[in-house]
Amino acid sequence: MTDGLDLREWLEADGLGGFASGTVSGVRTRRYHALLLAAATPPTGRQVLVNGLEVWLETPMGVVALSSQRYLPDVVHPDGASRIAAFSPEPWPTWRLRAAEGLELEHEVLVQRGAPLALATWRLVTPADGVRLCVRPLLSGRDYHALHHENPVFRLAPRS
Repeated sequence: MTDGLDLREWLEADGLGGFASGTVSGVRTRRYHALLLAAATPPTGRQVLVNGLEVWLETPMGVVALSSQRYLPDVVHPDGASRIAAFSPEPWPTWRLRAAEGLELEHEVLVQRGAPLALATWRLVTPADGVRLCVRPLLSGRDYHALHHENPVFRLAPRS
């Protein structure tokens, strides 16, 4: 563990040259860590389509982060990785998360064999009212050897 993060790695292959991979803490530490990395021309031509996910719960007590991202220089935010209570790599990556007092979730990542598909699930283990799961995919569309950098030409403002 580094800085309290479990950096052991997991990988789920699709059998076509693509995969999902990451660390137990959920913090991506390699350019090859991705939720959906597909081989466009198997077994080469790999493309990162979904880098990862930002995940949080909205509860009556406030917002609770369930994911963490690493930013330079060595900043990890938010504190979702601190909520990991357990991890099992078998039969596929499964996390047990403690979101708040008495509030637990199970999170799984499955990759379909023979197809460039990844499934991420969350299940509220303990019943709770007024809890909403929010998931924001971090989309990429880049060659898996490359990294994205700031693009000043990209227009972020909406157009009518």
